[in-house]
Amino acid sequence: MTRDEYLSRVGFWLRDLPWSTRRDLMAGLRSHLAELPADTDLTGLGTPEQYATELRSAAGLERRRGLIAFLRARRPRNLILAAIAFTVVGLAIGAVAWIDSYQPLVMGNAAQDPLDSKPSPGAAGVTVVFRKGRPFLYGVTIRNNGPFPVRILGIPRDNTDFFKARLFTNKPNPGENERPLERFRPFDLHPGETRWLVLKGVYACTTGMSAGGGAVGSDAIPVRFSFLWETKTAFVPVLNPLRIVFAKQGCPPGGATAKP
Repeated sequence: MTRDEYLSRVGFWLRDLPWSTRRDLMAGLRSHLAELPADTDLTGLGTPEQYATELRSAAGLERRRGLIAFLRARRPRNLILAAIAFTVVGLAIGAVAWIDSYQPLVMGNAAQDPLDSKPSPGAAGVTVVFRKGRPFLYGVTIRNNGPFPVRILGIPRDNTDFFKARLFTNKPNPGENERPLERFRPFDLHPGETRWLVLKGVYACTTGMSAGGGAVGSDAIPVRFSFLWETKTAFVPVLNPLRIVFAKQGCPPGGATAKP
C-alpha cells in the first residue's frame, strides 16, 4: 500500500469529522509519513481504520451523524459551489416555466365588425347572416401588454371557419389607424404597441361545417405568436363577440351550400 493510498483510506474513516478538523489530522499524518524511510512497511502502523480510530481517540472526537455533521464535513468551497449550482438550476427551471406561461397579448381599443352586422338581440356583440360568396371583413386590434416583444405569426385557420379570407395588418402608428392595410407578414409586436389584424374575403362553406340552420359564435380570436423558443396560440378576447346565423339549409360537410 502506498502512502497516498494509506492517507486516502484513513481520511475515509474520518469523513464524518468537520472538514477543518479532518484537514489538520491528515496534515499531521502526512508529515509523520514523510519522516519515515521510503521502504517502511505501513502495516506496522495498523490498518487505516485502526489508525483513524487512534487519531479520533487521541483528539477526543466522537463519530458524528446527521445532516449538520454531513454539511460540516464538506469543504466550505464545495458547499458554496453546490449552493450556487442549485441556485442556478432553480433559476433556470423557474425561467423555463415563466417563458412557457408568458402570454402578453390583450385586445386593443378598436375593432372592425362585418359591414352587414347588427347588434345581437338581447346579448352583447353583433350578429350577421351567413350569405355564401358575399364579401366578409372582420378586424381586431391586439396589444402587447408585457415587458418583452413577441413575434406575431398570424391567425391559425380551422376547417370550421365560415369564410375564406386573407389576413392583413397595418404598419405601426401611434394613432392605431387601421389604414393603410398590407398583406400580413410575421412581425415583432413591441411592449405597449398595438396592431390591426384584418380578415378580408368572402363567406364560404367549409369541410368542417354541418348541415341545418343554427348559429356559431366567437368571443375570442386565436393569435399565433412566438417568444424566444416557445410558439403558442393566445385566445385574445374581442370587443364585440361575433355571432353568425345560418339559413335553414346551412352548409353540408362537403363545403357546398345545400339546396332547399
